[in-house]
Amino acid sequence: MTGQGPKHDPRGDDGPPPPDSGMGMTALSYLLTGMLVWGGIGWLVDHWVGTRGIFAGIGCVVGIGGGVYLIVRRLGA
Repeated sequence: MTGQGPKHDPRGDDGPPPPDSGMGMTALSYLLTGMLVWGGIGWLVDHWVGTRGIFAGIGCVVGIGGGVYLIVRRLGA
Protein backbone atom coordinates (compact mmCIF):
# COMPACT_ATOMS: atom_id res chain seq x y z
CA MET A 1 0.00 0.00 0.00
CA THR A 2 1.41 3.31 -0.93
CA GLY A 3 1.83 6.17 1.49
CA GLN A 4 2.13 4.03 4.58
CA GLY A 5 5.27 3.86 6.66
CA PRO A 6 6.45 0.90 8.66
CA LYS A 7 4.45 0.00 11.72
CA HIS A 8 5.93 1.22 14.96
CA ASP A 9 5.55 -0.15 18.42
CA PRO A 10 2.78 1.83 20.20
CA ARG A 11 4.98 2.17 23.30
CA GLY A 12 7.57 4.08 21.32
CA ASP A 13 10.58 1.80 21.85
CA ASP A 14 11.51 0.26 18.55
CA GLY A 15 14.81 -1.33 19.52
CA PRO A 16 16.23 -3.56 22.19
CA PRO A 17 17.04 -2.04 25.58
CA PRO A 18 20.51 -0.57 26.13
CA PRO A 19 23.10 -3.13 27.25
CA ASP A 20 23.69 -1.52 30.67
CA SER A 21 20.06 -0.91 31.58
CA GLY A 22 19.96 -3.44 34.43
CA MET A 23 23.17 -2.48 36.21
CA GLY A 24 21.46 -0.42 38.91
CA MET A 25 19.12 -3.20 39.94
CA THR A 26 21.98 -5.70 39.83
CA ALA A 27 24.07 -3.52 42.15
CA LEU A 28 21.15 -3.04 44.54
CA SER A 29 20.44 -6.76 44.61
CA TYR A 30 24.10 -7.53 45.39
CA LEU A 31 24.00 -5.16 48.37
CA LEU A 32 20.67 -6.32 49.75
CA THR A 33 21.35 -10.01 49.25
CA GLY A 34 24.77 -9.82 50.88
CA MET A 35 23.36 -7.97 53.87
CA LEU A 36 20.44 -10.38 54.28
CA VAL A 37 22.43 -13.58 53.84
CA TRP A 38 25.38 -12.67 56.06
CA GLY A 39 23.14 -10.90 58.56
CA GLY A 40 21.02 -14.05 58.74
CA ILE A 41 24.10 -16.18 59.29
CA GLY A 42 25.15 -13.77 62.04
CA TRP A 43 21.70 -14.00 63.58
CA LEU A 44 21.99 -17.78 63.65
CA VAL A 45 25.40 -17.51 65.32
CA ASP A 46 23.89 -15.07 67.85
CA HIS A 47 21.12 -17.54 68.58
CA TRP A 48 23.60 -20.39 68.98
CA VAL A 49 26.07 -18.45 71.17
CA GLY A 50 23.41 -16.63 73.17
CA THR A 51 24.35 -13.03 72.36
CA ARG A 52 21.99 -10.26 71.34
CA GLY A 53 22.74 -8.99 67.83
CA ILE A 54 26.52 -8.71 67.91
CA PHE A 55 27.16 -11.25 65.18
CA ALA A 56 24.10 -10.16 63.19
CA GLY A 57 25.52 -6.63 63.00
CA ILE A 58 28.94 -7.94 62.05
CA GLY A 59 27.32 -10.16 59.42
CA CYS A 60 25.43 -7.21 57.91
CA VAL A 61 28.63 -5.17 57.64
CA VAL A 62 30.48 -8.13 56.10
CA GLY A 63 27.60 -8.68 53.67
CA ILE A 64 27.60 -5.05 52.56
CA GLY A 65 31.37 -5.21 52.11
CA GLY A 66 30.98 -8.35 50.01
CA GLY A 67 28.26 -6.69 47.95
CA VAL A 68 30.48 -3.69 47.25
CA TYR A 69 33.30 -6.06 46.29
CA LEU A 70 31.02 -7.88 43.83
CA ILE A 71 29.80 -4.61 42.35
CA VAL A 72 33.35 -3.41 41.73
CA ARG A 73 34.54 -6.80 40.50
CA ARG A 74 31.67 -7.78 38.20
CA LEU A 75 30.19 -4.47 37.09
CA GLY A 76 33.42 -2.50 36.97
CA ALA A 77 31.98 0.48 38.82
